[in-house]
Amino acid sequence: MSWGRTREGPVGKHRQTITGLDGSVERKRDRRAIELVRYWLDRIDDAIERIVSLECLAEPIDCQPGCHYCCYNQPIVTPPEALLIGHSVEETFTDRERSELFERMASILELTRDKGQDEIMMMRHELPCIFLIKGMCSVYEVRPAICRACSSTSAEHCATVFESRDGRARLPCYAQIREIFQTTHARLIENCEDMGCQSDFLRIAEAMHDYFRHPRPIEAWLDGDEVFHPREG
Repeated sequence: MSWGRTREGPVGKHRQTITGLDGSVERKRDRRAIELVRYWLDRIDDAIERIVSLECLAEPIDCQPGCHYCCYNQPIVTPPEALLIGHSVEETFTDRERSELFERMASILELTRDKGQDEIMMMRHELPCIFLIKGMCSVYEVRPAICRACSSTSAEHCATVFESRDGRARLPCYAQIREIFQTTHARLIENCEDMGCQSDFLRIAEAMHDYFRHPRPIEAWLDGDEVFHPREG
């Protein structure tokens, strides 16, 4: 459950940016994609909050700001999640922040080139998320469903697993929260298919690479074009 900076800066102003979209036709269509994924991310937040608030939980969630062991990974996202994150970067990152992001992206893409998902999992301790900066999530407000559902009942165990470099080790978490994530992802994919839009699962670095190479990614996705190009593996 990665934690983000709470400063008012780029990430903190995202909701104001969305609210302030202008009335042009293209921007209204772009907002349709943003609202779709925000709806499901809000649902997953609400569901997890209800579970965490239950007094019958055997152990509390132990995630704290700065605990970022689960962020050494390459999250799998859906196209609308990638569009939301890319849009947020465009609207909120400074030129320098965006340039540094592209450098991290290029590094990860080089390290994972021609590697399958199992290989990537085994080397995840070498692969921090491209949005992890100084132990904090730089897109926390728009982080994908998988990051919202990633939680642990023992931060100490997470540290031990990370230091062991065991790519297959499981973190102690509640099955109900995993099920919430799986349901949310399934519903997002169903919505994409119902809209006639691309619905592939994507690695986040590759998804961002494709997003920023496309001149109008959100509009093209809504038109049913293939904006993202999933790598084999």
